[in-house]
Amino acid sequence: MFSSRRYEEGEILFRQGQPGVSAHIIKAGKIEVYLENGNKEQQLAVFGAGQIFGEMALLGGGKEATRTASCRALTRTEVINLSRAHLLTMFKGVDPILKHLVLTLVNRLKSMNDKIQPGRTDHICEAFCRVLTLVAKADMGTELANIFYDEVLDQAAMILALDASDCAFILEQLKNRFVIRIEGEEASKRQIMFNPKEFTARLTHVAGEIDELIEKRLVQRSVLMDIVGLTEAAGVEKTQVLNKIGGGEFPSELLTFKKEDLELWLAEVGPEFFAAKAKRKVITSVDEIESFTDLAFLKGAVLKQILANEEVGVFQWISLIKYEETSEEFQKKILSGLPPRIGKEVKNELGQLDDSFEVDEVEFEELEEMLIDLAKEILEQAEQQADTSAEG
Repeated sequence: MFSSRRYEEGEILFRQGQPGVSAHIIKAGKIEVYLENGNKEQQLAVFGAGQIFGEMALLGGGKEATRTASCRALTRTEVINLSRAHLLTMFKGVDPILKHLVLTLVNRLKSMNDKIQPGRTDHICEAFCRVLTLVAKADMGTELANIFYDEVLDQAAMILALDASDCAFILEQLKNRFVIRIEGEEASKRQIMFNPKEFTARLTHVAGEIDELIEKRLVQRSVLMDIVGLTEAAGVEKTQVLNKIGGGEFPSELLTFKKEDLELWLAEVGPEFFAAKAKRKVITSVDEIESFTDLAFLKGAVLKQILANEEVGVFQWISLIKYEETSEEFQKKILSGLPPRIGKEVKNELGQLDDSFEVDEVEFEELEEMLIDLAKEILEQAEQQADTSAEG
């Protein structure tokens, strides 16, 4: 019923402005969706196996529907094609009311998308302000429009495929140029205010300038990688990256920050953030435990029960201590928390190890799984006891 096609790395699946008659589901591989503006590109998203893209082609429009962005294979990729005809065929056996509801919703989404999408890809500020005025629609006939900051942020990020930090940046630029006011310290209660009668005129004078700033920001981001990107590229957990950075092993010259975002954040937290004593992370829920290193953040009584486990021998504790992700602080916790006899033997053996010692990865993974299961069991028992006490 569905056709599929393979694409090689770098091959274009479709271009912005071309007719769009189908959506695609990634069977294997990875693709990127991006906007084209002359010789410049702005990446919107990266999708992997199991994800769908090009779905705007299903939202009505018939032969007149065109692609709102371009798409390219980042690796060797296979996709399954899903046309609007396929969608309607699938709907044949669906309840008529549900069918009508779904088609109404998708066509309404397309209508809103058509209103908001900028005519050119470099008019991001104007497109953003269209979202802002749509959110404030009920107040546009008043002297002062008043809407929640978070609502604008969420809607603009979703509709324009912008990062939330980019949306916050645009709002800050509009505020600095007196197009809007932002009031309220608490994030959940922060509000945006503007005069609907003066809004368009004020925006006209500053939109081009803000667009240039946004373009520079997006170009800069295309050559930068954040912590999340690093964890994906390295194929490791976020905590592993943060441990390396915190331990001073990660090259400091590779740590860079987005200037505008950092300035906005510093304005919110102030210099006292760095002067304040660091909060110690404490794990109290089974859902928070994902790796052996997470055990370092258990409460003392819980960790003590784990370290008292007689199933773990001297050399197994040595493997856990010498594991590359075990921080120096956690090593000390283990050595001081082990039963006296075991602890003494572990220290003696550690003192005799030479540089050729290597942790057996298979053994470590088995130990890690066993200790994580034990930790979760202890926490679950504690939760059950707490619930029983509360009921009593």
